[in-house]
Amino acid sequence: MKRLLVAVATLAAVASAAAGAETIFRCGNEYSNVACTNATTLVVAGAVTPEHRAEARDVARREKALAAEMTRDRREQETLAKPAHAGSLSAPRATATPPATGAKKHAKKHDKKATIDEERDFVAAVPKAKKPGS
Repeated sequence: MKRLLVAVATLAAVASAAAGAETIFRCGNEYSNVACTNATTLVVAGAVTPEHRAEARDVARREKALAAEMTRDRREQETLAKPAHAGSLSAPRATATPPATGAKKHAKKHDKKATIDEERDFVAAVPKAKKPGS
């Protein structure tokens, strides 16, 4: 197994030197330029040519122009859209009539059971025990 790995690594090194590409080894989930046992070889292309750079710049320029056009279209659509008004599906409510000015307010009712002496701060009441069977 080691012989096969060394042979693959040597072959990859010779091929990369001839083609100007770099060999990368994948060892499990890690990538390295040093071979390990059960390594998978990956050949990475060499330097980027001026043609590739020009093509990438052209693609970036076209995408930037398209993004600007899409932004302009979206803003135009937003200005043409009418805002939604608040609405209700129920019938309109009748207006409330104001109360009469001469009406008296009801006096508050006080619980007669809850009389507390002014001298004491707190009175605890024990609830009545329920009768058996009820």
